Amino acid sequence: MQKVVYSISKVNKDEKLKGVGYLVEGNLLIPSTSSKGNAYIRVFEDVTEKCKAVANSDNEFKGYVTVAYENIHVFNKEKNHYDTLDYVETTYFIWFKYIA
Repeated sequence: MQKVVYSISKVNKDEKLKGVGYLVEGNLLIPSTSSKGNAYIRVFEDVTEKCKAVANSDNEFKGYVTVAYENIHVFNKEKNHYDTLDYVETTYFIWFKYIA
């Protein structure tokens, strides 16, 4: 388990997640909070494979990671109920740096 600082943003969005996380077996684990206020660990898989070293740096990496979500509930305002999407892919830009 290695400690890292990270920055994660959805492609084409300005919002960023920043903080301290951990790399475990190639996966990035970060603390997160649900919309209901419950704490959980969010996992971005295979980050070490998909992120490449930043030029002129030994411990800084960046890259794009695509995450697939299945059976997503989305509120439909016109019909005033939730619809279920079978499959959605979201691409994230991830930057991280190893810290001591």
